[in-house]
Amino acid sequence: MRIFLAMIVGVVGGFILGIALSSMIGVLGMMVFNQPVGIKYLPYFTALGCAILVPMIDHKSVHSK
Repeated sequence: MRIFLAMIVGVVGGFILGIALSSMIGVLGMMVFNQPVGIKYLPYFTALGCAILVPMIDHKSVHSK
């Protein structure tokens, strides 16, 4: 149950992180190149990555105590 909860937190947090990162890349692209720049589906990629990383980090922190 703890792993599943960590996965859900990772998906939600990663998606929000991806949206923020995508916005920052878009603003930076407008400042540098005067046209919108971005990575397609970045929030989905970061959500997937965080859904994998957060349970791994949580597992290490629980077993290192």
